[in-house]
Parts: sequence; structure tokens; C-alpha cells
Amino acid sequence: MTDKTTISIIPLGCPKNDVDSELIAGAFKKAGYAVTWDTIKGETVVINTCGFIKEAIDESLDAILQSIKAKKAGLVKKVVVTGCLAQRFGDKLAAQLGDVDLFVGVSGFEHIPELLGRSGRHAAIPELPRTSYPEKLKRVPYRGRNSVYLKISDGCNNRCSYCVIPFIKGGLTSRNQQDIVAEARALARAGAVELNLIAQDTMNYGSDRGHRGLTQLLEALEAIDGIRWIRLHYLYPSHITDEFLSFVAHSTKIVHYFDMPIQHASGSILKRMNRSTQPDDLRKTIDKIVRHIRAPFLRTTVIVGFPGETEDDFGMLLRFFDDHPFHRIGVFPYSSEQPAPASRFHDQVPAAVITERLNRMNERAQTIMHGLSQAFIDKTYDALIEGNDPSDPSVVLARPWFFAPEIDGYIMIYDAAVPAGGPFRKVRITDSVGVDFTGEFTEQKKKPSKEVAHAKHRRSR
Repeated sequence: MTDKTTISIIPLGCPKNDVDSELIAGAFKKAGYAVTWDTIKGETVVINTCGFIKEAIDESLDAILQSIKAKKAGLVKKVVVTGCLAQRFGDKLAAQLGDVDLFVGVSGFEHIPELLGRSGRHAAIPELPRTSYPEKLKRVPYRGRNSVYLKISDGCNNRCSYCVIPFIKGGLTSRNQQDIVAEARALARAGAVELNLIAQDTMNYGSDRGHRGLTQLLEALEAIDGIRWIRLHYLYPSHITDEFLSFVAHSTKIVHYFDMPIQHASGSILKRMNRSTQPDDLRKTIDKIVRHIRAPFLRTTVIVGFPGETEDDFGMLLRFFDDHPFHRIGVFPYSSEQPAPASRFHDQVPAAVITERLNRMNERAQTIMHGLSQAFIDKTYDALIEGNDPSDPSVVLARPWFFAPEIDGYIMIYDAAVPAGGPFRKVRITDSVGVDFTGEFTEQKKKPSKEVAHAKHRRSR
């Protein structure tokens, strides 16, 4: 089939949106269109938005307004807005943004090509409380083929009081295991060596289908030829069991990486957040992980400035990491989002206090992360080669098993060529720079000096 025209897709937000964007691209490719990424040009621009918190909403609105400006300048003919922001505010957006040609929420985005073929302007915001996964569509890679995201479910049955995800995506909806495995096999045949399992609540996979769930799925994924690393994201603490940890401990492919958001460490704040864990539960879960898993890599996220958070509550959060440090700590300011219950709490923390606590928590997190990074220096790891740094082609970016794609950092190898012969190479870590590392291929003799590494380093996290 010949290309009808060129469509540009702009994915915003989380990795789950990246997967959806690849499916949207698959729908357009199936319909005979050419697809480009992250540009505002061509026949149509499709913006897959995030609508989770204010910062993400602002980013999405900015992309929409830029696309409308390009349309008025004649650079594009049509603008499509899809994803979480469209689902959450579709009617308001449709009323205010008359230059947008089509609105589609989080369900039904596979029908965008046919909807665009109709004349006139449309606002197709489905009212479905649950999302579905268009199993028959073939994904078009966005960032690469070696490391891929694999969405196993969507929606969430947890009702954290600060979170709007259940209002946007509904309750937990797990994909059929057979479909997931079939997709994973196809991704492996296309070159994937790392599967990153994602969901709103990964540990709860399958509970809505009444079967054993995650470990059964993992057993099937482990059997796929070509897959070397399997990484799990978004592990809700209260769902981590001894059985699961024992399974991971004996696996040859599941990396010992635990992305476990704790959100806070004050009992009263956790209760108001409607979390199913208390500080002692979190400590026991962390201790359980360490007991089962040799040298696990721990990542978490926390929220500062939640309504009612006192200085004592914040102090508990700071002190929690004295005895239970995490290798990576993501710190987020509380964002009041309607219709989440916490948006109606009367004791909202002033913005200036939230900012001050955010800075203090970030400073504490950086100290912890830098300290734990020292244990990796002078050790050699199999690393997945990501290619050259786009902003400095003299730097090769490599990623060991304990770094998740895009969020945890890289080993930066200076003045080296991307090696041929496969995606993995032995890399020795030589120094830490912030939360990144410098390193060298084991056959490389010349080691970049610490001063050169710091001079060339541009990233900050």
C-alpha cells in the first residue's frame, strides 16, 4: 500500500503513553500512512497527552497550542488530541480549542485514522470507564527495538486519595496472558532483549481475571528466546509477597530491580493518602526484599506537601531513609487534582512550604543516591549499549541491569565508538557523576580523567 500522507505523533507523559503512541502509529501505518515522531509538521499532528498532574497538563497544553499555531501557519492541516488529558477534560477542551479537529480519550484511539477520514470537526470522547488494548495492532517502534515497554494491564483498583488515574482509566483491566506473550515474542523477533513490564499496578496483574497472575505470566515470558532482561515497574508495596520474591530470586532473567513507590513515611499521612501500608509495613517489605534478594536495586517515589503534612510528618519522611536508603528516590510536590478526594481536604499546605520541603527532600535524596553509587565503582557489568549521546556523539551511552531506561541514568563512555557485534558489552565503571557513571569498555586502555568527565557531563537529575 502506498503512503497516503505523513502523520506526526507526539507522545507525552509516562511509558504507558509511549506504548499507546506506538499502537496509534500502528493504526496509521495499517491505514497506509507514513509516521514520524516528535515534530509539528505533515498532514496531521497527533498529541498523545498526559493529564495526571499540573506539570504534565501544562506540557500537554503547550504542545496543543504549538500545534494549533502551526496549523494556522499552514505547516499542518489537522490537529488531533488524544490520551489522558482528552479523557479528563475533553468537553472543556473541545469547547475552548476550536482549531483542534479531533479529540479521542484513552479508549478507541485505534480508530483515529478512520475518524480523520470523515469530513468536519469531531469530538469523540468515549465515556468508557475502562480501557482496552487493541491486540490486533502491530506497534511501530518509537525509541528503539532493544529495550521495549510491555503493558500488561491498565487502570487501578487502589483508591489513593491524591490520584486521578481511576477517574481517567477506571479499575484494573488485565490483558490476556496469551496476548501479552504473543506480543513479547514478536518484540523479541524484532530485536528486543529487554522487556520492561508496566501497568498502573503491576503486582496486581490478573487479579481481575481470577488467576494466579504475575508469576504465571513471568514464567511464560522467561521462556521466550532472545529476551535477556525482564524488568518490573510500579510494584505496589502491600502486594509484594514472599512467594513472588522467591520466584524472582530463582529467575535467570528477572533483574533484581524493585520500583516500589512508598509515597510517604508518616503513618497519619499514609492513612490520609488511603494507602494500604503503614511505615512498619514498608520497613517489613524492604527487609523482606533484602532477605530474599541478594543486592537488590531499590527505587521509590515520595510526595511532599500532602494536605495536613506537618513538619513532624516531613521529618519522619526524611528519617525513614536513614535506615532504609533507596538507590533512586523520585521526589514530587503534591498537586491538587480534582476529582481526587485530597483536592477537597481543607488543610492544604501552602505552596511556599511545599517548595521548601521539596528542595530539602531532593537534597537529602541526592546525598543518599550519591553515597550508594560508590559501591558500583571499579566493578564490571554487562551493559546494554544505547548508542551515542545525541548531544555529544563522542560519548557512548551504556546501561547496566540496575538502570531502568530513561529514568535512572547511564554509564558514559568517552571517546569511544559504538562497538559492533551485539547489544551487550562488558563495561567497567570508573567514577560517578551525579547519578550517572563514567566507564570504559574492558578492552579499552585509556581511562578518561575525572576532570574531563566532569567537564563533558551535561545531565542533571
